[in-house]
This record gives sequence, structure tokens and C-alpha cells, in this order.
Amino acid sequence: TTEKGTRMKLIRVLAASMLITSNVYATDSFESEAAHFVFGAVLAGGITAVVDNYFPEHRENRGWIGFGISSVGAALESLYEYNINGNGRNQALDALAHIAGSALGAYVTDEYILAPVIQNSASEGRYIGLNLTYAPKP
Repeated sequence: TTEKGTRMKLIRVLAASMLITSNVYATDSFESEAAHFVFGAVLAGGITAVVDNYFPEHRENRGWIGFGISSVGAALESLYEYNINGNGRNQALDALAHIAGSALGAYVTDEYILAPVIQNSASEGRYIGLNLTYAPKP
């Protein structure tokens, strides 16, 4: 699979998921807010990764950019839905859940997924990897 073909598949999946989710009636149930949270996390993480890959001049702010675009999009979408359907409480809950998910997704992507570690080792040479640590509770 070529890189362009992979990108096109990803764009199609994203477009299809947005079309499907745009027609769903919003409720204030736990499942609805969890879905908004997860979608916010995935969207902000994806935007953060895109900024890292395609806009290297903005890498130092990639997490903030991912969080900002995702959050503003959610706020505008909720405002649009409020103007059409009313029910401000549900729209506010949806936006807040999405924004909370965006914060988590952008942070995790920026700090843990896209933060490579470059090491110079006498025995292994130079290598790049992720630095994951675990400190068990005493």
C-alpha cells in the first residue's frame, strides 16, 4: 500500500464517521458523553500527529494546536446544534465532554506517542525509541 493510498483510506474513514455521527440525536446519557470524550481524544491526537508530520515548524506547539482545533470545532458544532434544535444543556455537555477528551488526546499524543528518545549507546550505537517508565507503588 502506498502512503498516498493509506492517507486516502484514512480520509474516507474519517469522512464516513463524521457523516454517521452528525445524524445521531444527542442525549445526556453516559454513553453519549463517553462517545464525545473518546471522539475528542482521537480527533485531537490525530490533529497533533498531523501537525507533527506535515508542519514541522509548529512542532513545539503541536499539542496546543491539536487541542485548540478540536475544541473550537466541538464548540462551534454544539453552538450550531443549539441554534437548530435548542436544548442547551445537552449541547453544553457534549462540548465539555469533547473538550475534556481533546485535552487528554492532545497531551498523550504530544508527550508520550510523539516524544522520541534519541540515545547514543556504546554497545548498541545510536537509536530512536519511546521512553516509557513504570514506577510501582511501594
